[in-house]
Amino acid sequence: MLNRLTLIVRTGFVLTMAFLTLAGCGLFNRTSDTATSPDVVQNVKFSDVVTAEAIGERNAPVNKTDSFTTEQDRIYVVAQAKELDPGTTIFARWSRDGQAFEDSPELTANQAYQDTYVEFHLEPVNGNFDPGQYSVQLFVNGNPSEQASFTVR
Repeated sequence: MLNRLTLIVRTGFVLTMAFLTLAGCGLFNRTSDTATSPDVVQNVKFSDVVTAEAIGERNAPVNKTDSFTTEQDRIYVVAQAKELDPGTTIFARWSRDGQAFEDSPELTANQAYQDTYVEFHLEPVNGNFDPGQYSVQLFVNGNPSEQASFTVR
């Protein structure tokens, strides 16, 4: 009788563990049922992400380019956001020759925005930029989003 009770308890334990494992996999590896285009990440929709020599009114890019000199004062990445929900966070991660070297301070939308520009900029540390292949990737609410590449000569 004791062996039969032990067998029932062990079988119940094994079945319970199997159920929890399968349920856990379903809970934590869930994918979205809604399709999103590559330019939509959570609470923001970008229509354009570019690098530029300067910014103008409303942070619009001025002199868009993907090639800069080492003497450039600043390099801007500008994202045109068609929609930006309140509370959305965005930061830029700058990389040179495949190695990340700086994260820009994170911005948080204090209200809903439509058709606005979000800019981040990079300044040289020792007077001039190092030559190389650069990229800058935006992160929205901690998730990788749009990216732009450029060269410094």
